[in-house]
Amino acid sequence: MTKLNCPNCGYALARRFATAKMMTCGSCATTLFLETDHLRNAGASGEMHDTPLLFKIGQTVRTGASSFEVMGHARFDYGTGWWDEFFAVALDGEEVWISVDEGDIIVQRPLSEQFTPDITTVPKLGTLFDVRGTRYRVTENDTATCIAVRGSFAEVLTLGSSYSYVNCQGEGGRILSGEFSTGAPGWYTGSWLDPYAFETVIEH
Repeated sequence: MTKLNCPNCGYALARRFATAKMMTCGSCATTLFLETDHLRNAGASGEMHDTPLLFKIGQTVRTGASSFEVMGHARFDYGTGWWDEFFAVALDGEEVWISVDEGDIIVQRPLSEQFTPDITTVPKLGTLFDVRGTRYRVTENDTATCIAVRGSFAEVLTLGSSYSYVNCQGEGGRILSGEFSTGAPGWYTGSWLDPYAFETVIEH
């Protein structure tokens, strides 16, 4: 675990996983970009209004045979509401995103580039396409804005940035999500999980 100091206030921060690209300071709430083991001040981290949360940064949570350490918490506004995204790392190093929206939970993993659908623009509602032998239908199509971040992430999340996204329902309860901003779309696959199936194992 690498120790780094916040360039704004000097607070000691721990780099807890190798692919970390951004962190927030727990002392002054500054957003920091990690560049070759140095931290660069990137500004404010947004206001995270207090609400009941299923997970907290630093907790290890378990569902079934899988355990994840929660590293980061981001909040996204989509106009009529908001949802929380928790970045977590499994015991084997696999990186996942846990989405929580009004009690609904999805655990998703990045889809390998070789399996991503040949879609470069935001598809319309009802669009059908296949991924790895599963047929998906676009069931949601909207725009979201990042309004707050806390903790550490393996990708850079820019406060105030907006992007388009789609959620797609597949056979057997599979979920596929696509994010469209600059560059190639990002695709994530996963499934709905029962919130009562999660158990907090350790809090650091």
